[in-house]
Amino acid sequence: MSPKRFGGWEPVTVTEYEYDSEGRVLRSWSQPETEWDQTQQAWMEALGLYRAGLCPLHGGPIEECTSPEETGTQFEVTRSTCRAQLTLIEAQRAANDGKKPSPYAAARLWTLKTRG
Repeated sequence: MSPKRFGGWEPVTVTEYEYDSEGRVLRSWSQPETEWDQTQQAWMEALGLYRAGLCPLHGGPIEECTSPEETGTQFEVTRSTCRAQLTLIEAQRAANDGKKPSPYAAARLWTLKTRG
């Protein structure tokens, strides 16, 4: 699906007719407007080039994370905890009552929602 269609665009179909000398339709042909015009194609090419320049491990620019350690970008790491995931893990452990997880544990579907 092109970005313009995702935004609500619908193609217009133009139908042309060819008539004989008495005004009868000899043939007709229809042509829908192209969904992937040059602008849409350029957007996708730009997105592909952007994604190709990202590190598959952390998602930042690959030229930064693969630069020489001595002269390249320096990094600082911080850590935080996803409290939603932590709550989910605690609920899953509690469901097992401290026992080894059931062989069917992977089939359980868990729902996480905010309170308040």
